[in-house]
Amino acid sequence: MKTAPRSSPLQDSGQPAAAASPADAGPRELRYDVIRNRLRQAILDGRVAAGLVLLEGPVAKVFGTSRVPVRKAFEMLHDEDLLRKFPGRGYLVAPPGVEPSPQRLPIDEAALGLDVPDATIYIPSESERIYGQLEQAISTCVVFGHFRIDETRATEHFRVNRAAVREALGRLVDRGLVEKNVYSSWRAGPLTARAISQDFELRLLLAPEALRLSGPKLDPAALAGLRRELAAEALDMESLLAVERKIHVDCLAHHQNVKLHRFLKLCELPLIVNQLFCRMFRQPVNPVVVAEYARIVGNLCDGRFDQAAEALADHLRAAGKRAPPQLKALAVLPEPPLPDYVVRIV
Repeated sequence: MKTAPRSSPLQDSGQPAAAASPADAGPRELRYDVIRNRLRQAILDGRVAAGLVLLEGPVAKVFGTSRVPVRKAFEMLHDEDLLRKFPGRGYLVAPPGVEPSPQRLPIDEAALGLDVPDATIYIPSESERIYGQLEQAISTCVVFGHFRIDETRATEHFRVNRAAVREALGRLVDRGLVEKNVYSSWRAGPLTARAISQDFELRLLLAPEALRLSGPKLDPAALAGLRRELAAEALDMESLLAVERKIHVDCLAHHQNVKLHRFLKLCELPLIVNQLFCRMFRQPVNPVVVAEYARIVGNLCDGRFDQAAEALADHLRAAGKRAPPQLKALAVLPEPPLPDYVVRIV
């Protein structure tokens, strides 16, 4: 239930921020570099027994990868004189100035000197790496009209292949933020009061029931964490928006009704409008909204799932009344600089 906050679309000057550079999509990490760096540091720190025989298969299993990146990491460490070949399979751990004898021991996280219980490497796919920046650009542009997402320009902007761009855009289609059919290009916007009102109507019908079904399966520790966040004196807007997403998305997803989950994903425009409004106008935390969320979370913590569902319904009705003025305020803003893959439809 953890969501990383995104940066504000406004600069300190109050003007819309310029389009982010491709590098902002997130760094590219290579598995063999991660493995090499972790093993290198562990060897230099003396956390790996000198003479330990390292084999590709067992080390790959520890890191949750194939043998290919492990083999590359071994070769790099051998070139640095930290691993040594010997008459047998694999490599010997051989720190500088040590002449070790082979030690064939079980290979696990502890044997490799790794200071984490689970060393499995998670490296986001290309589509995951670009998704956040793509989502932010499209969430911003829909306020200002009707746009086409140019696949070719997007691949050049992010320096990825078309499959990665299509996969990321497909996720935005699932959220109702982008449209696409067999014969058309990817399109986004315009964001209208009618579309937002319809999404609120759907959420009011579906979200309380989803919360009622999900409530008994939610993690009590995570709910207690949400309660503490909402009660914190230092609660800022980004933290509140993160809580908002946990309540409206994560807390509604712990049930077996696949269609219900799918329909809720298709009506997230109210969340998008509120996030844009709060970030573009640098809004202070609204104590009324905090109280609404605290009532929902408090009932969930206490196991009162029907009351939590009623509290969510009350919140959605109140939020539906706050949304039209927010949209009007957004509509008068000057259009911010957008990446070149976002093309206005005239």
